[in-house]
Amino acid sequence: MRIGIVGAEEELHTWYVKDILEELGVEVLVVDTLNYPARVTFSIKNGFPLYQEKEVEDIKVFYLRSVFYSHPPYDLEELRKSGKFDYDGWYENYVAERERQSQLTSWLKILTLRGKKLVNPIESFDLHFLKPFQITLLQRNGIPVPKTLVTNNPRELFRFREEVKNIVYKPVAGGAGCQLMNDKDWSKERLQLLYNAPVFFQEYIEGDNVRAYVLGDDVISSGVIYTDNVDYRGHEKRIEKIILPDEIKEICVKAMKICGMAFTGIDLKMKPDGTFVILECNPSPMFIGFEKAIGEPIGKKLAQFLISESY
Repeated sequence: MRIGIVGAEEELHTWYVKDILEELGVEVLVVDTLNYPARVTFSIKNGFPLYQEKEVEDIKVFYLRSVFYSHPPYDLEELRKSGKFDYDGWYENYVAERERQSQLTSWLKILTLRGKKLVNPIESFDLHFLKPFQITLLQRNGIPVPKTLVTNNPRELFRFREEVKNIVYKPVAGGAGCQLMNDKDWSKERLQLLYNAPVFFQEYIEGDNVRAYVLGDDVISSGVIYTDNVDYRGHEKRIEKIILPDEIKEICVKAMKICGMAFTGIDLKMKPDGTFVILECNPSPMFIGFEKAIGEPIGKKLAQFLISESY
């Protein structure tokens, strides 16, 4: 049996799951998207995906850990260090990256077309980028989520303030932390920035940050993440295991399936009254630090799931 891991030769979670699978007697093919096209080759020949000039038809399951897309398609800091202008060769780099992404996305979609199971499908990665769509998708399917406004209109933001007590904001497509709005954010100068780009606003939910890992039909691990920051990422003080109520587990599994995923890390807020709201489903969550903090074998359970789906 072979299982594919789409990631990178030097990416931590890629190698962590690879090692577990090999310990369980599985041969693993690492499909390296980070070093494509410079060091590895992808081909699509008459509808058959090839990696490094070899077919992958015998592999029934692929774990999509990381699909490396470059935005922008060049490293500005490296250009500055080299003494080049930021716009030197930008169009050629842009076109090359567009071609790279088109082939790579097609290659992964063709795997699904050929009956392979992807954990998770490439389409679910779009939901991580299209955050307004994901939150709307969850809401329309009865999943409890915070009140949300995505806009470039200051007037809409003032109306939103009348509905909620406190507001947090973050980039629409992600890439930066979530912050609590303060008095300075309501200044005319700050609000004028909305005309440059929209912002993702949400009702601030008081309570504990909870991360739940969902796999298949079960919540396999969950914990409270304690932090002094609005956004816990990079500011975790400690993580404590928590057993979620059965009805919340069911909501988490439902949310994952609505997003077309088989494995996810879900961010929730647990209110002081014990109720929960879901913030987001992540299609490729990091879990090694969480696993070590609470002592639950998330990686092994994921590996066993991949094996079970290969039969």
